[in-house]
Amino acid sequence: MTKEQWQAIKKRDPAWDGAIYCGLIASKTLCRVSCGRRARDVRNVTVFSSVDEALADGYLPCRYCRPDRDQTPRQELVQAAKAYLRDHCTEKFSLAVLAGELYVNGSYLLRAFKAATGTTLLAYHQMRRCERAKELLTHNEFTIAAVGDLAGFATPAHFSRIFKKCVGMTPTQFRNAYYRELDAD
Repeated sequence: MTKEQWQAIKKRDPAWDGAIYCGLIASKTLCRVSCGRRARDVRNVTVFSSVDEALADGYLPCRYCRPDRDQTPRQELVQAAKAYLRDHCTEKFSLAVLAGELYVNGSYLLRAFKAATGTTLLAYHQMRRCERAKELLTHNEFTIAAVGDLAGFATPAHFSRIFKKCVGMTPTQFRNAYYRELDAD
């Protein structure tokens, strides 16, 4: 183990995840560099360049950081939350329902999502609704109020306010710009 590797392990630097893996000698456990579940002492750590190498030496993957998978459990949780919000974007947002569907604590879900994406769950939900509304606005058979309703917004005023915040223009301006672009072609 080099000094640089030990500093990364000590600081739990996520930039080193995948480059090296920590083998905890006493417990014969293999962790990602960023795993925060174990106290680390330089005498109790060995470094592996791959998961297969550690498994061949008899080490078992950590249950918390799962170095044997492509994604950490937190990344899998964020992907599951995104998929749920994508499939249920027209429904009213409820942290309790979402956390219940994913079998996690709501506060943990909020923190994990914000840390991974840089945005809040509610902002992501509103963005998904606006994407749905943009699709519907390209069809002239729906009124602006009907588009807002179909996209899951409670009132036309709320739809217009959130759409302008996400897209940068009102729904009417978006529709007019879309049809002007079609006429130009």
